[in-house]
Amino acid sequence: MTRKVVGNLILGQAVLYVGLLMCVALKPDGLGANDGISYYGIFRQTVVPYAIAILGPGYFIWTALRTAAPFAPAPVYVRRMANCLAAMSVLVVLTPYSANLVFDWVHTLAGTFLFVLQLVLGLRMLGWSGGDGWTAGLLLAQFLSGVFCAIYVLPKHGFLLQGQVAFQIAFGALLVRTTRLFVPDTVVQTT
Repeated sequence: MTRKVVGNLILGQAVLYVGLLMCVALKPDGLGANDGISYYGIFRQTVVPYAIAILGPGYFIWTALRTAAPFAPAPVYVRRMANCLAAMSVLVVLTPYSANLVFDWVHTLAGTFLFVLQLVLGLRMLGWSGGDGWTAGLLLAQFLSGVFCAIYVLPKHGFLLQGQVAFQIAFGALLVRTTRLFVPDTVVQTT
C-alpha cells in the first residue's frame, strides 16, 4: 500500500517538474517575469504543459491522499483535503490571471488557498508523525519558501517561480515522508 501511495506522490511531482521544464524551454522569460508558475498559463504555446503541470499533480496527490486516508489518524480530514487541493488546482488552471480583473482575483485567491492548504496539511502531518525530525525540517523548508514567495509576489521582477518550486519540492517530500510513516506496506484483507 505504501508503494502505491508514494508512487502516486512521486508521479505527481514528476509531472509538475516535467510540465514546468517544458514551459521554461518554450518561454524562458518566465524565470524572471515574477508571475510564478501562472505565467505559463497565459500563453498559447505553454498553456497545455502548464495545465498538465498543475492538473497532473492535483490528480496524483488527490489519488494518493484518498488511498492513504483510511490509514491516517483523521481519514475524513485527509479525504477533504485531497478534494480541496484538487479543486483549487482546477480553479487555478481555469482562471488565467490575465483574462480580466475578476479572473485575476479568483486565480490569486485559489493559488493562495492552495498553498495555505498545503502548509496546513504539512503541519497536520507533522503532528501525526509525532514530531518526526525530517517532517519538521521539510515543513520548515515549506514555510520558508512560502515566505520567500510572499516577498516576491509584489515586485515586477523577481524569483516567485523559484520560490513556488521550492515550496512544492518541500511539500511533495513531506507527503512522501509522512505517508511512509502511517500507511502500511501491505494490507491484510479479511473475508
